[in-house]
Amino acid sequence: GTRLLLRRGAVRGARSMRDVGHKIQGKDRVALIRLCQPIFDKGRNMSQVTGSGVTKARSAVTIGAFTAVYFVLMWCSGMLGFFGPAFMFVGWIVGLLLNGPVVMLMLVRSRMFGTLTIMGGVVAFLMVVTGHSWVTVPVALILGFLGDLIARGGGYVSAPRNIAAYMLFSLWMIGPLAPIFFAPDSYYADVASSMGQDYADAMRALFSPAVIGGWLVVAMIIACIGGLIGRFLLRKHFTKAGVA
Repeated sequence: GTRLLLRRGAVRGARSMRDVGHKIQGKDRVALIRLCQPIFDKGRNMSQVTGSGVTKARSAVTIGAFTAVYFVLMWCSGMLGFFGPAFMFVGWIVGLLLNGPVVMLMLVRSRMFGTLTIMGGVVAFLMVVTGHSWVTVPVALILGFLGDLIARGGGYVSAPRNIAAYMLFSLWMIGPLAPIFFAPDSYYADVASSMGQDYADAMRALFSPAVIGGWLVVAMIIACIGGLIGRFLLRKHFTKAGVA
């Protein structure tokens, strides 16, 4: 054993196990190769991870960048709600369609468990800062975590699983509307203070529990379409360009 450890220095500079075989002759050759094999395996595995571009540091940067894009698109499309409560649904539909490719590309590039959880937490925090209900935070975190479980099952590269994860994650939008179910008076009072009493009254007449429940089903369908658009773009453009 001691002699093998001393001979281990002879493999310095060897690039493969074949080089080791040329450097060492005799009866210790097989034993020494077995001794050094984990060293080369570790180096090869590290190269594969680095080459794939999915290190934790790069994943964190990817999540941050795509979360920013996601929030901007969602916020801009949400501005359609200023035209009336009914236009809120239009804005959500536009946002779900536009953000489908964003989330699909993010999942493929990050491939890190917690991607959707982090995105959900950041987006929910920004929503609370801009005046929405605190319920948005736990709702987004839970749905993001469940979405991560689905996407991880396919290694974050399975299109069907990533689409399913996006569909579930998209339901976080129920968070800002949650006070309608347990504190409607205070919720619509806040809406009236910022948008006017007529807007609040129209919204209260439209946003019944039945309408909200039906909208969640429609939202999942729209998110599925957005995910399919994302999958198409990934195959047709991003993959060829080397982005995904």
